[in-house]
Amino acid sequence: MLQDQDIYDDRKKIKEKYEIPLATQRFLLQLCWARHDGQWFLKSKKKYGIKEANELNQNVIYSMGKIEARHILDALGIKKGEISTIPEVFKIINTLMEVLIPKVMKFRFFALSDHEGDAFVDKCFIWKEVQKSKEPIEYECACNFRHRGWLDAMGVNGKIVALKRFSNGDNMCKFKFILEN
Repeated sequence: MLQDQDIYDDRKKIKEKYEIPLATQRFLLQLCWARHDGQWFLKSKKKYGIKEANELNQNVIYSMGKIEARHILDALGIKKGEISTIPEVFKIINTLMEVLIPKVMKFRFFALSDHEGDAFVDKCFIWKEVQKSKEPIEYECACNFRHRGWLDAMGVNGKIVALKRFSNGDNMCKFKFILEN
């Protein structure tokens, strides 16, 4: 009778692998995560219906936003409640976007004061993918739920107002971030 050690002789172990440049690995991970999000939504819509899928998606994205921001803040050594201005908020959001979001998104942030700023999304690959589906208008964008999760993880009290949306036929998304004391 063969023993496991006979079958799994270390001389037979395959240790080789293909090398992928770190920048490509990062892009692939970001893209796979984004695709996972889309597939999760589509499967939820099919099983539960569009209203429920949108609600679930918004709840999950909010929760993920908090988790994402906590990891970034921990990596930077920043504690919840230490961030108090829009320039600081946008610096953290730029960092989150750099780590999490594939380069197929185009966005800009402008601090108008310490407590108010505008955010623009000039290119949204999620909306481009939604438009490929048979019923794109059913999808309710969850990005503000992610932003809300980020703000909550930072300990920032404020609101985010959508001023323009791709889903409303606008040529961009525009959001106003307003911090409250």
